Amino acid sequence: MWSLTTIGLVFVVLRMYTRIFVVKSFGIDDHVYNIAFACLLFNTIFMTIGVHYGLGQNLVDILENDPDNLQPALIYEATSQTFAILGMSIAKWSLGLFLLRLVQERWHKVVIWLTMGCLMVASVALCFVYWFQCTPPRYLWDRSIPGRCTIDTSPSSLLLCILCMVADLFLSGFPWLFIWGLQMPRKEKIIILSSLSLGIFAGAFGIKRTLEVPKLKSPNHTKDPMGLIVWTAAEMTVTMICIGIPVCRPLWKQYLIKWTSRDSKSREPNSAGSFPLQTIGGSTPYPKPTYKRDELIDSDDVLREQDRKSGLRDSIAKARHYSNGIERAQNDNQSEEEILGSGFRRSQREDLEMQNGTNSVIFGVSTSEVSL
Repeated sequence: MWSLTTIGLVFVVLRMYTRIFVVKSFGIDDHVYNIAFACLLFNTIFMTIGVHYGLGQNLVDILENDPDNLQPALIYEATSQTFAILGMSIAKWSLGLFLLRLVQERWHKVVIWLTMGCLMVASVALCFVYWFQCTPPRYLWDRSIPGRCTIDTSPSSLLLCILCMVADLFLSGFPWLFIWGLQMPRKEKIIILSSLSLGIFAGAFGIKRTLEVPKLKSPNHTKDPMGLIVWTAAEMTVTMICIGIPVCRPLWKQYLIKWTSRDSKSREPNSAGSFPLQTIGGSTPYPKPTYKRDELIDSDDVLREQDRKSGLRDSIAKARHYSNGIERAQNDNQSEEEILGSGFRRSQREDLEMQNGTNSVIFGVSTSEVSL
């Protein structure tokens, strides 16, 4: 599990570097992403301590060798599982909050909020079921007192697993609904959609984790559910990887341009430096280079830089001081343009203008018919 946590930490560091130093815009989805990693970290820490007290061994062996270790082993297992249950939903919230910045249609936002809401309700409900499955609740970890566990946690766990799996598949396929029809280069759309659809791999891990749920009914609960615990950590890690890759796209684009520009003599020295990810909030002037077909996103970035000079910089400064809630929201909503390119937003605006123009024409024709 520590290897999985280390991989998650790598993507947390890469994402924070991208957002703070490259994009220079740290949004609410980034904070949620870090909270998800904290859940993964605490899950691993408490599980490691529990293993020290006997988790992973047969219950009979623990009772025979050192019965005093059973109570701390069970309490650390319960604490670990609490962070795992909440972390699964929180990780998917990070992706959902990012997608909310991209969509324009009201029903798109409603569907995403419903998905995230169902996940969080199921996670919180499972936490309550897990901690209060026994009477008295203390009997969950202290088997020296009289009591019994009357509630079966398998149905609630199975429901959460299925919801997480469905959410992974839904959030992976949903961007195709509103991005594919935009007026953008086909190659760029495929790259963007492929990066946003990596969550399908998390869904595959979720299927395997769901198959481990029936082991919760085993009386040997210090060993048999360990497979479910490990696959839960694996799904959380894969989810964070799938979310982190598209967000780190500006970072590898930046270094890719630097590396390719070193070997290209035909490119002007300033063309690599014209990539705006390093200069958001700065005052570096932009020349007017000649762009090739595969450099459409860079030309769009120049347009965004012109918009920034016309007043966006002031609003960002106000947002950083939290003097106005509207400016703060605008500062948080810039990150998707750095990941998808300003061509994404421009395509959305053009499509909306075309729709509005079509509606105006239809309205005008209808008005003329009525007048006749």
